[in-house]
Amino acid sequence: MEEYLFLGGDRRIIYAAELIAQSGAVCAEGLCGNFAPPEGRYSRIVLPLPFSRDGMTINAPFSEKPLPLSLIAEYAAPGALVLSGGTSPELEKLCAENGLRLADYFTGEELTLKNAVLTAEGAVSLLISSSDAAIFGAGALIIGYGRIGGYLARILRDMRCRVTVAARSPIQREKALLDGMCTLPADLAELAAAGADFVINTAPAQLLTEECFGRMRPGTVYMELASKPAEPEKLWAEKAGVRHVMASGLPGKFSAKTAGEAVAQAIIAAASV
Repeated sequence: MEEYLFLGGDRRIIYAAELIAQSGAVCAEGLCGNFAPPEGRYSRIVLPLPFSRDGMTINAPFSEKPLPLSLIAEYAAPGALVLSGGTSPELEKLCAENGLRLADYFTGEELTLKNAVLTAEGAVSLLISSSDAAIFGAGALIIGYGRIGGYLARILRDMRCRVTVAARSPIQREKALLDGMCTLPADLAELAAAGADFVINTAPAQLLTEECFGRMRPGTVYMELASKPAEPEKLWAEKAGVRHVMASGLPGKFSAKTAGEAVAQAIIAAASV
């Protein structure tokens, strides 16, 4: 029976650990649940998704103390496999210096797609709770048409929301057009933002200006779904009376059980390679 040590993680990691515990021995540190604390060293170390939010410590929202990355080497058996939700030069260096194998389970396409769907579903929940306007009959601007942007646009479209997609890529714009969306080049996004009830950014870039926020109607919801800092859009939104919503980690907040099942499958798949 394989032994797994889970270090940190949110609610979805709890579900993932519980599933893996059905066929293997599981211990945990910095994670809620009925898991035994670590003793000794382990052949499989599981890090959360994302494995870190600051590059210095393991992502562990339930832990009473920070979990440094060095904890991995402390608990890893010689040649252990480190299963991580993402990676970084620092993590790769730590594993290389300690003779540990590193596998990024978030590179699997199945988990990436499931995570995008659950992110889009959680975003809809947040939009509903953040606005006095209904989705039905509202106007939404989605910036970017990757996995998350595409799923979100189609969900909103099916809820009878008028969706406009702004994207730099002509291919993304063509996909959105074929999916029944209105489309604009990214440099014209500000035109659609001025009249939208919801503005959702999924692109890892700052495309809107302070002047654009000033033209949005008070009460408009601006949601940030990209992995980028909230500033300066948050300040611009507050100044203009626009509701700024920073939407990170949505699968863990809105659908932890389903997300955890997907993470468990990805961990098992990565561990078997």
